[in-house]
Amino acid sequence: MVQTDSVPPKPFRAIIIGAGFAGLALSHAFQLANIDHIVLEKHHEIVSVRGAAVVIWHGVARIFDQFGFLDKIHKSISPVQRQFTRWPDGSVHQSGTSVRELDEMFQTEMIVTNRGQCVSHLYENLPDKSRVHGGRKLDYIEHTANGVRVHFADGSFEEGDIVIGADGVHSHVRSEMWNYASKFDQTAIPDSDKSALFTQYRAFFVTAPQKESFGLSAADFNHIFGQDVTKLLFTQSGKAYCTIIFKGEFSQPPKKNLVTQEIIDGLAQRFAKHQLTETLTFGDLWENKESHGLLNIEEGILQKWHAGRMVLVGDSAWKMTSELGAGANMAIESAVSLANILHRNLKDDRNRHFTQSELSALFTEYQNDRFDRVKDHVDRSGQATRAFTYQSLISRFMVGYVGPWMHKSQVKQLAESLTQAPKLDYVPLRTLNEDAEGWKLVNKIEKKSAEIPVGGWLKSGKLAVGDAASPVLSWCPACTSDPVSQNIHGLYRGQMQWGSWYGAKSGWVHGWRGG
Repeated sequence: MVQTDSVPPKPFRAIIIGAGFAGLALSHAFQLANIDHIVLEKHHEIVSVRGAAVVIWHGVARIFDQFGFLDKIHKSISPVQRQFTRWPDGSVHQSGTSVRELDEMFQTEMIVTNRGQCVSHLYENLPDKSRVHGGRKLDYIEHTANGVRVHFADGSFEEGDIVIGADGVHSHVRSEMWNYASKFDQTAIPDSDKSALFTQYRAFFVTAPQKESFGLSAADFNHIFGQDVTKLLFTQSGKAYCTIIFKGEFSQPPKKNLVTQEIIDGLAQRFAKHQLTETLTFGDLWENKESHGLLNIEEGILQKWHAGRMVLVGDSAWKMTSELGAGANMAIESAVSLANILHRNLKDDRNRHFTQSELSALFTEYQNDRFDRVKDHVDRSGQATRAFTYQSLISRFMVGYVGPWMHKSQVKQLAESLTQAPKLDYVPLRTLNEDAEGWKLVNKIEKKSAEIPVGGWLKSGKLAVGDAASPVLSWCPACTSDPVSQNIHGLYRGQMQWGSWYGAKSGWVHGWRGG
């Protein structure tokens, strides 16, 4: 009898394109689930200084605890010590305590850091970093009889069962997904998705070493209002980070991000005398800058996140303004949601290979799980940016004068939103205490969901809370989902352009502290 070598069955394998927040979060989640995968990034370096500030809210801090590095990232930063909202002249509008109150409710600290440091923690704390590879630029994606073959610019390829596009707002995977649908399933992608994203604002950011002359503490958070411009300033790890969000030309779909030295110099001069505090100007930071950048701020959400064996996560499927600090959080939450679904269907057989129709059902489940929450944050982020840049009289009045009186409601509504963030179904917490007051709010929300008919404050069984929450001003009454405020806000949204003109021309409006 002739003995033959048996070929072991191949496990299910995911190919992840992009090693940012979503891609690295997926690698953590898949490694903890023992799901075979590889992460491929077009840039040679995984961790870089590209990007600016990032806020990690308490819900994603819980995910980091499951990943095993929450204590490490907390040791590398300082908790927010002071938070202020400020008028355009830099004077204090409100001294806030919402971050401190939320930290106490959840018994963990909100994370305020820069993009590079956060990505570094995600990468350096992976159980197996050999699954992540840089310098692999995607060329095209080929569907095979039972899987996918992903081709790269260097001539190499990878084979697997699915491709996850975590490659950002200019996603190549998204383009490949649309190309596939146009050839093999023309009804899969709505025509509206091709122009779902738009730009109206840009972000100009600068990092400078902390100086005593700046008059800032070690961990400050400042949010400065203004006509057509809003500014975020925070200090952390001996550095000052400032992002200026300013209104530009509306474009749908977005135009290419145009950056020249002439444009940079012009913006630096334009904003040089803008007050960040009573004594600090943007020009003071610019004179001491270590790094800077200019980005378009895309907004919008696709109606379809998958086709064939390809699925999108993070900025490849949606994009929001940075006012609420929600972008990275939504990407990581969504990575966890997809990982939970795949784990449930693979835990009994890691060698299972899904048909394309089975994958479509799984991807639909993932999108249904995430769509309402993500869209809510996309919408409210945009509303918040327009409120803080005084795009209507009502938002200008409510942000400046009504919001400070609603502090208790602000914190409660934001906490209710944070507690609804998903976590891994298959990994315990390591250090956090879910008996803390904040985490228990989810039980109250579920009870409300059972008692109140869908269509009022509830959407799809989930509380439609006021997520328009900047890290400083935790709630914007002009944008909240409270039915009365929504009706007021909706009444004035059609007057936004008129409100901007009137706010600039009217002596009465210009006489406000916000003028």
